[in-house]
Amino acid sequence: MATLKKTEELRKNLATKEVFYFVNEKEEVDVLSREVFKKKPIEIHYPFNKDGSQKYKYIHSVEFHNISPSLVKGVMKAPSFGLGFTRYLSPLIYELEAFPQISKIIISKKEKSSFSKSHITFSTDDMEHLFKIIKPFKDTQSSELKVTSNNLLASIFPAKIKEKERKYVKGELNVFLNTHKVKSGDLSETDLEKVIDLIPEEIASKKLVFQAEEKINFIKLKKITKEFEGLLKQSTDTKSFEEKCQKFFTKNSWVLSNILSIPVAILKDKAYVGGKDYTDKGGRIVDFLYRNELTKNVFIIEIKTPLKKLIDSKIPYRKPDVFSLGKELTGGLVQILDQRDNLQKEFYKLSAGKFEAFNPKLLLVIGKASSLKKEQHKSFELFRNNLKDVEVVTFDELLERTKMVFGNFVEKKKKGKKS
Repeated sequence: MATLKKTEELRKNLATKEVFYFVNEKEEVDVLSREVFKKKPIEIHYPFNKDGSQKYKYIHSVEFHNISPSLVKGVMKAPSFGLGFTRYLSPLIYELEAFPQISKIIISKKEKSSFSKSHITFSTDDMEHLFKIIKPFKDTQSSELKVTSNNLLASIFPAKIKEKERKYVKGELNVFLNTHKVKSGDLSETDLEKVIDLIPEEIASKKLVFQAEEKINFIKLKKITKEFEGLLKQSTDTKSFEEKCQKFFTKNSWVLSNILSIPVAILKDKAYVGGKDYTDKGGRIVDFLYRNELTKNVFIIEIKTPLKKLIDSKIPYRKPDVFSLGKELTGGLVQILDQRDNLQKEFYKLSAGKFEAFNPKLLLVIGKASSLKKEQHKSFELFRNNLKDVEVVTFDELLERTKMVFGNFVEKKKKGKKS
Protein backbone atom coordinates (compact mmCIF):
# COMPACT_ATOMS: atom_id res chain seq x y z
CA MET A 1 0.00 0.00 0.00
CA ALA A 2 1.41 3.34 -1.12
CA THR A 3 2.26 5.92 1.56
CA LEU A 4 0.10 9.03 1.34
CA LYS A 5 2.03 12.27 1.05
CA LYS A 6 1.89 14.88 3.81
CA THR A 7 4.55 17.46 3.06
CA GLU A 8 5.38 20.88 1.68
CA GLU A 9 6.84 20.89 -1.80
CA LEU A 10 8.45 23.47 -4.04
CA ARG A 11 5.96 23.85 -6.89
CA LYS A 12 7.38 26.85 -8.77
CA ASN A 13 10.99 28.03 -8.90
CA LEU A 14 10.73 31.41 -10.61
CA ALA A 15 13.36 34.08 -11.24
CA THR A 16 11.90 36.30 -8.49
CA LYS A 17 10.59 33.79 -5.96
CA GLU A 18 10.03 30.22 -4.85
CA VAL A 19 6.41 29.08 -4.45
CA PHE A 20 5.59 26.27 -1.99
CA TYR A 21 2.42 24.16 -1.67
CA PHE A 22 1.39 21.94 1.22
CA VAL A 23 0.07 18.55 0.22
CA ASN A 24 -1.88 16.15 2.45
CA GLU A 25 -3.17 13.35 0.26
CA LYS A 26 -5.13 11.72 3.07
CA GLU A 27 -7.18 14.87 3.65
CA GLU A 28 -7.12 15.74 -0.06
CA VAL A 29 -5.39 19.04 0.63
CA ASP A 30 -3.25 20.78 -1.97
CA VAL A 31 -2.89 24.43 -1.00
CA LEU A 32 -0.54 27.38 -1.50
CA SER A 33 1.49 27.70 1.73
CA ARG A 34 4.50 30.02 1.22
CA GLU A 35 6.32 32.32 -1.16
CA VAL A 36 10.00 33.14 -0.61
CA PHE A 37 11.39 36.04 -2.61
CA LYS A 38 14.92 35.82 -3.98
CA LYS A 39 15.86 39.45 -4.60
CA LYS A 40 14.28 41.02 -1.54
CA PRO A 41 14.08 39.87 2.11
CA ILE A 42 10.40 38.95 2.09
CA GLU A 43 8.62 35.69 2.91
CA ILE A 44 4.83 35.35 2.66
CA HIS A 45 2.79 32.75 4.55
CA TYR A 46 -0.78 31.78 3.63
CA PRO A 47 -2.40 30.34 6.79
CA PHE A 48 -4.80 27.42 6.19
CA ASN A 49 -6.94 24.96 8.10
CA LYS A 50 -6.59 21.16 8.09
CA ASP A 51 -9.04 20.95 5.21
CA GLY A 52 -7.04 23.49 3.19
CA SER A 53 -9.48 26.37 3.62
CA GLN A 54 -8.36 29.87 4.60
CA LYS A 55 -7.58 29.85 8.36
CA TYR A 56 -8.81 33.33 9.23
CA LYS A 57 -12.01 35.06 8.25
CA TYR A 58 -10.49 38.05 6.44
CA ILE A 59 -6.69 37.84 6.79
CA HIS A 60 -5.29 35.60 4.08
CA SER A 61 -1.53 36.26 4.36
CA VAL A 62 1.25 37.10 6.82
CA GLU A 63 4.38 38.75 5.39
CA PHE A 64 7.80 38.79 7.02
CA HIS A 65 10.00 41.71 5.96
CA ASN A 66 13.74 41.73 6.71
CA ILE A 67 13.38 38.94 9.26
CA SER A 68 13.13 35.17 9.12
CA PRO A 69 9.82 33.72 10.41
CA SER A 70 11.89 31.35 12.53
CA LEU A 71 12.99 34.34 14.65
CA VAL A 72 9.47 35.62 15.36
CA LYS A 73 7.83 34.24 18.49
CA GLY A 74 4.16 33.33 18.31
CA VAL A 75 4.00 32.24 14.65
CA MET A 76 3.74 28.71 13.28
CA LYS A 77 6.96 27.51 11.66
CA ALA A 78 5.71 24.15 10.35
CA PRO A 79 3.35 23.99 7.34
CA SER A 80 1.85 20.81 8.77
CA PHE A 81 0.18 23.02 11.41
CA GLY A 82 -1.24 25.36 8.80
CA LEU A 83 1.17 28.27 9.46
CA GLY A 84 -0.32 31.51 10.85
CA PHE A 85 -0.24 32.36 14.56
CA THR A 86 0.07 30.11 17.61
CA ARG A 87 -2.50 30.12 20.40
CA TYR A 88 -0.54 32.88 22.11
CA LEU A 89 -1.13 35.45 19.35
CA SER A 90 -4.31 34.11 17.72
CA PRO A 91 -6.48 36.29 20.05
CA LEU A 92 -5.06 39.30 18.19
CA ILE A 93 -6.39 37.95 14.90
CA TYR A 94 -9.88 37.55 16.29
CA GLU A 95 -9.82 41.14 17.55
CA LEU A 96 -8.73 42.34 14.11
CA GLU A 97 -11.79 40.71 12.54
CA ALA A 98 -13.57 43.93 13.48
CA PHE A 99 -11.75 45.36 10.42
CA PRO A 100 -12.84 43.21 7.42
CA GLN A 101 -10.84 45.36 5.01
CA ILE A 102 -7.57 44.13 6.55
CA SER A 103 -6.43 41.22 4.39
CA LYS A 104 -2.81 40.84 5.43
CA ILE A 105 -0.39 41.35 8.32
CA ILE A 106 3.19 42.48 7.82
CA ILE A 107 5.85 41.78 10.46
CA SER A 108 8.84 44.02 9.82
CA LYS A 109 12.25 44.48 11.40
CA LYS A 110 12.75 47.93 9.86
CA GLU A 111 9.27 49.48 9.65
CA LYS A 112 7.27 50.92 12.54
CA SER A 113 3.87 49.54 13.48
CA SER A 114 1.13 51.12 11.38
CA PHE A 115 -2.53 50.66 10.42
CA SER A 116 -3.55 51.16 6.77
CA LYS A 117 -6.71 50.49 4.77
CA SER A 118 -5.73 47.03 3.53
CA HIS A 119 -3.08 45.79 5.96
CA ILE A 120 -1.48 46.11 9.39
CA THR A 121 2.26 46.37 10.01
CA PHE A 122 3.80 45.23 13.28
CA SER A 123 7.41 46.06 14.14
CA THR A 124 9.31 43.05 15.49
CA ASP A 125 9.76 44.91 18.80
CA ASP A 126 6.01 45.38 19.19
CA MET A 127 5.41 41.77 18.18
CA GLU A 128 7.87 40.63 20.85
CA HIS A 129 6.11 42.83 23.42
CA LEU A 130 2.68 41.38 22.53
CA PHE A 131 4.02 37.85 22.85
CA LYS A 132 5.58 38.57 26.26
CA ILE A 133 2.27 39.90 27.57
CA ILE A 134 -0.16 37.36 26.09
CA LYS A 135 1.86 34.14 26.58
CA PRO A 136 1.91 34.15 30.42
CA PHE A 137 -1.72 35.28 30.41
CA LYS A 138 -2.73 32.26 28.29
CA ASP A 139 -0.49 29.96 30.35
CA THR A 140 -2.09 31.23 33.54
CA GLN A 141 -5.57 30.61 32.16
CA SER A 142 -4.59 27.10 31.11
CA SER A 143 -2.95 26.37 34.46
CA GLU A 144 -5.91 27.70 36.43
CA LEU A 145 -8.36 25.70 34.30
CA LYS A 146 -6.40 22.49 34.95
CA VAL A 147 -6.18 23.12 38.70
CA THR A 148 -9.85 24.10 38.91
CA SER A 149 -10.92 20.98 36.96
CA ASN A 150 -8.73 18.75 39.12
CA ASN A 151 -10.03 20.23 42.38
CA LEU A 152 -13.67 19.94 41.25
CA LEU A 153 -13.07 16.24 40.59
CA ALA A 154 -11.23 15.96 43.93
CA SER A 155 -14.28 17.34 45.73
CA ILE A 156 -16.39 14.54 44.20
CA PHE A 157 -13.80 11.75 44.39
CA PRO A 158 -11.52 12.70 47.36
CA ALA A 159 -10.32 9.12 47.80
CA LYS A 160 -9.00 8.93 44.25
CA ILE A 161 -8.01 12.47 43.32
CA LYS A 162 -5.91 14.85 45.44
CA GLU A 163 -6.38 18.60 45.46
CA LYS A 164 -3.67 20.63 43.73
CA GLU A 165 -2.22 23.94 44.82
CA ARG A 166 -2.20 26.74 42.30
CA LYS A 167 1.41 27.46 41.22
CA TYR A 168 2.83 30.70 39.93
CA VAL A 169 3.29 30.85 36.16
CA LYS A 170 6.40 32.69 34.94
CA GLY A 171 5.46 36.05 33.44
CA GLU A 172 2.22 36.29 35.42
CA LEU A 173 3.47 39.28 37.42
CA ASN A 174 4.29 41.12 34.20
CA VAL A 175 0.74 40.47 32.95
CA PHE A 176 -0.77 41.77 36.19
CA LEU A 177 1.36 44.93 36.19
CA ASN A 178 0.49 45.69 32.56
CA THR A 179 -3.21 44.86 32.65
CA HIS A 180 -3.70 46.82 35.88
CA LYS A 181 -1.46 49.67 34.66
CA VAL A 182 0.52 49.63 37.91
CA LYS A 183 2.88 52.59 38.34
CA SER A 184 5.84 52.82 40.72
CA GLY A 185 3.96 55.26 42.95
CA ASP A 186 1.15 52.73 43.45
CA LEU A 187 3.39 50.28 45.30
CA SER A 188 3.62 50.31 49.09
CA GLU A 189 6.91 49.83 50.94
CA THR A 190 5.78 46.28 51.72
CA ASP A 191 5.21 45.66 47.99
CA LEU A 192 8.69 46.99 47.18
CA GLU A 193 10.30 44.89 49.92
CA LYS A 194 8.62 41.78 48.51
CA VAL A 195 9.71 42.58 44.94
CA ILE A 196 13.31 43.18 46.07
CA ASP A 197 13.24 39.97 48.12
CA LEU A 198 12.17 38.02 45.01
CA ILE A 199 15.14 39.18 42.92
CA PRO A 200 17.34 36.10 42.40
CA GLU A 201 21.00 36.16 43.42
CA GLU A 202 22.01 35.25 39.88
CA ILE A 203 20.35 36.86 36.86
CA ALA A 204 21.10 35.17 33.55
CA SER A 205 20.51 38.23 31.39
CA LYS A 206 23.28 40.87 31.57
CA LYS A 207 20.79 43.36 30.14
CA LEU A 208 18.54 42.92 33.20
CA VAL A 209 21.51 43.35 35.55
CA PHE A 210 22.47 46.61 33.84
CA GLN A 211 18.84 47.81 33.85
CA ALA A 212 18.57 47.10 37.59
CA GLU A 213 21.85 48.88 38.29
CA GLU A 214 20.80 51.86 36.14
CA LYS A 215 17.45 52.12 37.92
CA ILE A 216 19.10 52.01 41.36
CA ASN A 217 21.65 54.65 40.33
CA PHE A 218 18.83 56.82 38.98
CA ILE A 219 16.90 56.56 42.28
CA LYS A 220 20.05 57.28 44.32
CA LEU A 221 21.02 60.26 42.16
CA LYS A 222 17.52 61.71 42.38
CA LYS A 223 17.49 61.30 46.17
CA ILE A 224 20.97 62.86 46.51
CA THR A 225 19.95 65.85 44.38
CA LYS A 226 16.82 66.37 46.49
CA GLU A 227 18.83 66.11 49.73
CA PHE A 228 21.40 68.59 48.37
CA GLU A 229 18.62 71.04 47.48
CA GLY A 230 17.38 70.70 51.08
CA LEU A 231 20.76 71.91 52.40
CA LEU A 232 20.48 75.08 50.34
CA LYS A 233 17.00 75.80 51.71
CA GLN A 234 18.23 75.87 55.34
CA SER A 235 17.73 79.32 56.88
CA THR A 236 19.66 79.04 60.18
CA ASP A 237 23.45 78.83 60.29
CA THR A 238 24.62 76.74 63.23
CA LYS A 239 27.53 74.47 64.15
CA SER A 240 25.26 71.46 63.70
CA PHE A 241 24.36 72.67 60.20
CA GLU A 242 28.05 72.69 59.22
CA GLU A 243 28.32 69.13 60.51
CA LYS A 244 25.19 68.21 58.53
CA CYS A 245 26.84 69.56 55.35
CA GLN A 246 30.00 67.59 56.07
CA LYS A 247 28.02 64.39 56.68
CA PHE A 248 26.24 64.85 53.34
CA PHE A 249 29.57 64.99 51.49
CA THR A 250 30.92 62.07 53.51
CA LYS A 251 28.02 59.92 52.27
CA ASN A 252 28.22 61.33 48.75
CA SER A 253 31.93 61.96 48.22
CA TRP A 254 31.58 61.58 44.42
CA VAL A 255 29.88 65.01 44.37
CA LEU A 256 33.20 66.58 45.39
CA SER A 257 35.33 64.32 43.18
CA ASN A 258 33.15 65.47 40.27
CA ILE A 259 34.77 68.92 40.62
CA LEU A 260 38.34 67.65 40.59
CA SER A 261 37.90 65.93 37.18
CA ILE A 262 40.56 63.28 37.88
CA PRO A 263 40.32 59.77 39.37
CA VAL A 264 40.17 60.49 43.11
CA ALA A 265 38.74 58.75 46.15
CA ILE A 266 38.18 59.93 49.70
CA LEU A 267 41.16 58.97 51.87
CA LYS A 268 39.80 60.24 55.19
CA ASP A 269 37.16 62.61 56.51
CA LYS A 270 38.05 64.66 59.59
CA ALA A 271 41.71 63.91 58.90
CA TYR A 272 44.47 65.11 61.24
CA VAL A 273 47.16 67.03 59.34
CA GLY A 274 49.48 67.98 62.19
CA GLY A 275 50.02 71.19 64.10
CA LYS A 276 49.94 70.04 67.73
CA ASP A 277 52.28 71.81 70.17
CA TYR A 278 54.13 70.31 73.16
CA THR A 279 50.88 70.45 75.23
CA ASP A 280 49.15 68.20 72.66
CA LYS A 281 46.91 71.06 71.57
CA GLY A 282 46.36 73.02 68.37
CA GLY A 283 46.02 70.04 66.00
CA ARG A 284 44.63 70.80 62.53
CA ILE A 285 41.70 68.74 61.25
CA VAL A 286 40.63 68.94 57.62
CA ASP A 287 37.08 68.08 56.59
CA PHE A 288 38.18 65.81 53.74
CA LEU A 289 41.46 64.41 52.49
CA TYR A 290 41.17 63.08 48.93
CA ARG A 291 43.82 61.07 47.10
CA ASN A 292 44.55 60.78 43.40
CA GLU A 293 44.18 57.05 42.72
CA LEU A 294 47.03 57.08 40.20
CA THR A 295 49.65 59.41 41.69
CA LYS A 296 48.57 59.17 45.38
CA ASN A 297 48.84 62.97 45.65
CA VAL A 298 46.30 64.42 48.07
CA PHE A 299 43.68 67.17 47.90
CA ILE A 300 42.49 69.04 50.97
CA ILE A 301 38.82 70.01 51.04
CA GLU A 302 37.25 72.34 53.58
CA ILE A 303 33.44 72.54 53.88
CA LYS A 304 31.64 75.56 55.33
CA THR A 305 27.88 76.12 54.87
CA PRO A 306 25.70 77.66 52.14
CA LEU A 307 24.82 80.48 54.56
CA LYS A 308 28.36 81.84 54.99
CA LYS A 309 28.72 85.31 53.47
CA LEU A 310 30.88 85.71 50.38
CA ILE A 311 30.70 89.52 50.48
CA ASP A 312 31.07 91.32 53.81
CA SER A 313 28.67 94.22 53.25
CA LYS A 314 25.97 95.46 50.92
CA ILE A 315 27.80 98.80 50.80
CA PRO A 316 30.73 98.83 48.33
CA TYR A 317 34.25 99.39 49.65
CA ARG A 318 34.83 101.57 46.59
CA LYS A 319 31.89 102.62 44.45
CA PRO A 320 30.36 101.41 42.28
CA ASP A 321 31.28 97.71 42.38
CA VAL A 322 34.34 97.03 44.58
CA PHE A 323 33.28 95.03 47.66
CA SER A 324 35.14 93.60 50.65
CA LEU A 325 35.17 89.81 50.84
CA GLY A 326 33.36 88.09 53.70
CA LYS A 327 35.43 87.17 56.75
CA GLU A 328 34.19 83.56 56.57
CA LEU A 329 35.52 83.34 53.01
CA THR A 330 38.91 84.87 53.76
CA GLY A 331 39.12 83.04 57.09
CA GLY A 332 38.32 79.74 55.38
CA LEU A 333 41.00 80.46 52.79
CA VAL A 334 43.69 81.08 55.42
CA GLN A 335 42.49 78.03 57.37
CA ILE A 336 42.92 75.64 54.43
CA LEU A 337 46.32 77.14 53.54
CA ASP A 338 47.42 76.61 57.16
CA GLN A 339 46.21 72.98 56.98
CA ARG A 340 48.34 72.36 53.91
CA ASP A 341 51.35 74.01 55.51
CA ASN A 342 51.09 71.72 58.54
CA LEU A 343 50.54 68.64 56.36
CA GLN A 344 53.68 69.32 54.37
CA LYS A 345 55.76 70.01 57.47
CA GLU A 346 54.72 66.74 59.10
CA PHE A 347 54.29 64.71 55.89
CA TYR A 348 56.76 61.91 56.69
CA LYS A 349 55.23 61.36 60.11
CA LEU A 350 51.66 61.35 58.83
CA SER A 351 51.72 59.68 55.41
CA ALA A 352 52.98 56.18 56.32
CA GLY A 353 53.38 55.57 52.60
CA LYS A 354 49.64 55.94 51.96
CA PHE A 355 49.75 59.29 50.15
CA GLU A 356 52.01 61.99 48.68
CA ALA A 357 51.85 65.73 49.29
CA PHE A 358 53.27 67.39 46.18
CA ASN A 359 51.98 70.95 46.68
CA PRO A 360 48.42 69.66 47.31
CA LYS A 361 45.49 71.41 45.66
CA LEU A 362 42.94 72.96 47.98
CA LEU A 363 39.17 73.20 47.63
CA LEU A 364 36.95 75.46 49.73
CA VAL A 365 33.17 74.93 49.47
CA ILE A 366 31.31 77.91 50.89
CA GLY A 367 28.26 80.16 50.47
CA LYS A 368 25.87 80.63 47.56
CA ALA A 369 26.63 82.54 44.37
CA SER A 370 22.89 83.26 44.08
CA SER A 371 23.09 85.30 47.33
CA LEU A 372 25.24 87.92 45.58
CA LYS A 373 23.81 90.96 43.87
CA LYS A 374 24.73 91.60 40.25
CA GLU A 375 27.36 94.24 41.12
CA GLN A 376 28.93 91.99 43.80
CA HIS A 377 29.73 89.13 41.41
CA LYS A 378 32.68 91.00 39.93
CA SER A 379 34.51 91.32 43.27
CA PHE A 380 33.93 87.65 44.12
CA GLU A 381 35.09 86.40 40.70
CA LEU A 382 38.17 88.67 40.69
CA PHE A 383 39.10 87.32 44.09
CA ARG A 384 38.73 83.59 43.48
CA ASN A 385 40.03 83.59 39.91
CA ASN A 386 43.30 85.11 41.11
CA LEU A 387 43.88 82.50 43.79
CA LYS A 388 46.86 80.36 42.89
CA ASP A 389 46.34 77.09 44.71
CA VAL A 390 42.83 77.26 46.19
CA GLU A 391 39.66 76.62 44.22
CA VAL A 392 36.59 78.25 45.74
CA VAL A 393 33.24 76.71 44.81
CA THR A 394 29.83 77.73 46.11
CA PHE A 395 27.20 75.25 47.21
CA ASP A 396 24.73 76.22 44.49
CA GLU A 397 27.43 75.86 41.81
CA LEU A 398 28.18 72.40 43.15
CA LEU A 399 24.45 71.60 43.13
CA GLU A 400 24.22 72.67 39.49
CA ARG A 401 27.08 70.32 38.57
CA THR A 402 25.26 67.52 40.35
CA LYS A 403 22.04 68.39 38.50
CA MET A 404 23.95 68.26 35.22
CA VAL A 405 24.98 64.68 36.02
CA PHE A 406 21.37 63.87 36.93
CA GLY A 407 20.09 65.68 33.82
CA ASN A 408 22.40 63.68 31.57
CA PHE A 409 21.18 60.51 33.26
CA VAL A 410 17.51 61.46 32.67
CA GLU A 411 18.23 62.35 29.04
CA LYS A 412 19.98 59.01 28.55
CA LYS A 413 16.95 57.18 29.99
CA LYS A 414 14.60 59.08 27.66
CA LYS A 415 16.69 58.20 24.63
CA GLY A 416 16.83 54.60 25.79
CA LYS A 417 13.02 54.44 25.90
CA LYS A 418 12.67 55.77 22.34
CA SER A 419 15.03 53.24 20.84
